[in-house]
Amino acid sequence: MATFNNTYGPAAMMAAVVEHLKEVEMPDSGDVDIHTITLELNGQHGEFDLTVLATNESMKDLKFTGIAYRYGGVADFKEVVD
Repeated sequence: MATFNNTYGPAAMMAAVVEHLKEVEMPDSGDVDIHTITLELNGQHGEFDLTVLATNESMKDLKFTGIAYRYGGVADFKEVVD
């Protein structure tokens, strides 16, 4: 069984992830540098857990999480606040 068994392969998922990365780096949110993007296939829900680690202009660590769907789209994308 293939992980990406649709016509477009992983392109639809990656395009959706990129749109959310743009939101993190938008000028409205200040100067934010993304340094780590992790996609991990989750056996519980069958899609990918998305984790984005970044640093803002004050050198504060930021973390965002969501679920990336292999056929496109990202759900529950939000900043993790400690």
